[in-house]
Amino acid sequence: MKFRVRVKNSELPVEFDFATKDDLNFLNHWRSTRKQRGNPFVQDALEYSRHVNKGWRVYEALGRTVTTLAHLRQSFQQNQRAEVVFLMVARALWHEPSSILGFCFCRRTWCHHIILDFAASHPNAIRKAGGEVQGVGLSMLYSLVKIAEGLGVKTVWGEATENSHGFYEVALALKSVSDQFFINGNIFEHCLRQYKIVVGDDNS
Repeated sequence: MKFRVRVKNSELPVEFDFATKDDLNFLNHWRSTRKQRGNPFVQDALEYSRHVNKGWRVYEALGRTVTTLAHLRQSFQQNQRAEVVFLMVARALWHEPSSILGFCFCRRTWCHHIILDFAASHPNAIRKAGGEVQGVGLSMLYSLVKIAEGLGVKTVWGEATENSHGFYEVALALKSVSDQFFINGNIFEHCLRQYKIVVGDDNS
């Protein structure tokens, strides 16, 4: 999948795809500027990037990671109760110091839901930290819901933190989000409509 993000007065391309080993290495080396270090949104992003690397290694050792859409689909076609992990990354080769602008660390559950365990944007893509890149978080979330639709998944859910619940309120058009969010029914349809607006329908 592809989408575009805004950088100052320009729109630049980003690829949203399954992670490679190199992508994990980039995530492990996410850094912030000295000015950003006290920002709680940046602190969360860096913490989550470390958790993703550790979590991926654990699931990989158990043989429960998938690295392509075809592999993900095959996993539950062969075993309807398969619980597997996949990592989506927003990749931008033009961005320095990291080509990874964001990620979504997800699990496919035994009842065919997708859990969004961790999601974060690079410190340079966090508006509340003065980041220059705009639109990464929304584009990733709506793209993930589009992928879920293609897999026949009806519910995407996850945990919202004190720092992230406001983002999900905006993204999901909800008045209030506490420590969990559920994307299904009308909210799922809202995300698909926003996908066409924010991301564009060229990927369909």
